[in-house]
Amino acid sequence: MGLFKNHIEHISAITTAALAHAGYDGLFIYSGHPVNNFMDDMAPPHSINPHFKWWVPVPDVVSSVVHFVPGEKPTVYLNQPADFWHKVVDNSQGKWAEHFNVKVVGHYSELPDFKQAKNHAWIGSTELQPLAAEHTNPEKLINYLHFNRIQKTDYEIHCIGEANKLALKGHAAAEAAFREGMSEYEIHMAYLQACAHNEHQMPYGNIVALNENPSVLHYQYQSRERYAAVDLKSFLIDAGANYKGYAADITRTYAYNDGLFAEMIQSMDEKQQQLCQAAVVGQDYVALHRQAHVNISEVLREAGVFTCSAEAAVESGLSQTFFPHGLGHYLGLQVHDVSGHVIDANGTVKSPPKEYPFLRLTDTLRQNAVITIEPGLYFIPMLMQEIAGHNDVNWDKVDELIPYGGIRIEDNVVVKAEDSINLSR
Repeated sequence: MGLFKNHIEHISAITTAALAHAGYDGLFIYSGHPVNNFMDDMAPPHSINPHFKWWVPVPDVVSSVVHFVPGEKPTVYLNQPADFWHKVVDNSQGKWAEHFNVKVVGHYSELPDFKQAKNHAWIGSTELQPLAAEHTNPEKLINYLHFNRIQKTDYEIHCIGEANKLALKGHAAAEAAFREGMSEYEIHMAYLQACAHNEHQMPYGNIVALNENPSVLHYQYQSRERYAAVDLKSFLIDAGANYKGYAADITRTYAYNDGLFAEMIQSMDEKQQQLCQAAVVGQDYVALHRQAHVNISEVLREAGVFTCSAEAAVESGLSQTFFPHGLGHYLGLQVHDVSGHVIDANGTVKSPPKEYPFLRLTDTLRQNAVITIEPGLYFIPMLMQEIAGHNDVNWDKVDELIPYGGIRIEDNVVVKAEDSINLSR
């Protein structure tokens, strides 16, 4: 548990500085709890407050509180009620607990009177909000903590790496199921089984898309219909995994047969790896995103889709029709991790440039940030219609490729000073 010990020491120091910055003497962090659906007695799967997960590496914790005061050992009020409706797991004996004062709580009445704590802040969902509104999720404190979550500890990088290992097992099983002619639903189930996750344990809903469906960027269905082998063309899967609250987020694209689309995937993979290698300390991410447009335009030029140069396609904005999303985002306790548009601990925003409005990350890259690199090129009918007849597009090639949907390749990369670390390879 050396990595975790160092992690706790690091976030204790960060939180101490954050409290001084915001003018507080202590902090409560609430895990959250399930809330029933409207007019129902059933709740959706609960998602733990990421600030709580930053401290406590236990899945599925609800109604629990971390109490931190600088200079003191942090306390966890760990909810483990007597309950014959659900199985109660004793989470208080894990090695992580050595670094906390753990107080098992069987009922809300056993929690302390939070209002009696002097000059404290509260971070958590408002289903439980014992402190005044101005001390609940105070912006100055949140901004400081979020900015400092960008640079990951070795423990966090280890967890994201383990999540990648699980996800890659799922990706291998998914490709095999695709080659066997399985439906999107069957591929999805093969993925879950291979990485040993239930659906509610996934960090986000799997995107499992055959043929033209990759052209829907967040394709949300899993069709039960199998294609005949003669009709199978392409497969895109965007799926991750979870390890101690940390996410993996990986995308792969496959062609069922050799030919132009398979060659485009190979070219795209090579250019995506160049972008991953460029993700080093001090790299302007907006500039890297623009380079991705150049790289993708080169793929489209090589395939005969663009009749102009790659630079001309980028300068004219033509490339944005085929690559309409951002290059990537921060990754960690949340899939789209925090502070992608800020440049300091005060929360100063650096908005995406107007030509790239969907870019989720705009700052220069920092040591030990974990990011995704996910260039994509797509043949989206709605967007194709907007540039119909464009002189720099070979429309016969577009018509040939529309049934394949598109290509996205995504890896999870640790930013380093000289050589980035690709956790997905």
